[in-house]
Amino acid sequence: AFVMSVIHNIDAWDYDVWSVQDFANRGALFYTAYALFMRWDFLRKFNMDEEIAINFISQIEAGYHPNPYHNSMHGGDVMQILHYILSPGGLKETAQLTDEDLLAAIIAGMIHDYDHPGLNNNFHVKVQSYLATLYNNRSILENHHCAEVFELMKNPRLNILGGMTDSQRRDIRETIIEMVLWTDMGLHAKIFGQWKRRISQDHDLYKRKDDQRL
Repeated sequence: AFVMSVIHNIDAWDYDVWSVQDFANRGALFYTAYALFMRWDFLRKFNMDEEIAINFISQIEAGYHPNPYHNSMHGGDVMQILHYILSPGGLKETAQLTDEDLLAAIIAGMIHDYDHPGLNNNFHVKVQSYLATLYNNRSILENHHCAEVFELMKNPRLNILGGMTDSQRRDIRETIIEMVLWTDMGLHAKIFGQWKRRISQDHDLYKRKDDQRL
C-alpha cells in the first residue's frame, strides 16, 4: 500500500521525500527509484530482471553515507525532480528524448552523489587526497560517483544494463557520465555558457545527442 501511494504521488512537484524517508526508515531513494522504474515501465522496455533492479537500487541506497546533505534522501529527491522535469514538465517531448535517455537520466539522478565522503572537491585538491590524484583534480567526486557505480555493475546480480544491446549500454553509460560529471558546480559557468550559446543559435536542441544531454 505504501509503494502504491508513492507511485500515485510520483508526478507531483511537491512530492514529499521527507515523509517517504521517515515512513520507510531511511528508504526514500529505494522507494522513489522503484516507483519511477514502474512509472516508466523500464523493466519491460529494457528486459530488466526485477530482482536485479531491486538489488541495484538497494546497493545504491546503501552506498550513500549519512551526510547532512549528500545522503540517500537527497539522491531520491534529485531523481524525482528530474522525473518531474522530464514528464509533467514536458522535457521528454520538447527534447524528443528516447527511452534510453530517460533511463539514463533517472539513474544519473539516483547515483549522482553515490559514496560521497562529505568533503568537497576543493578539500581533496588541497590535501592532495588519493581521489584527487586519481582523477587529476578534475571533477574528482563526480568521477568517483560514476566509476564506483559502473564497477558495481560488473557484478551480474547488480547489472541492470545486462539485458540490453551493446549500443544501448554505450548510449546509456555515456549519458549517465555526462549528466553526473556536469553536477560539478565548478563547471556551472562553463555549462551555462554553452547552453546560452546553443539556444541562441538554434532553439531545437533535439537534433544532436550532445545538445540533448546539455
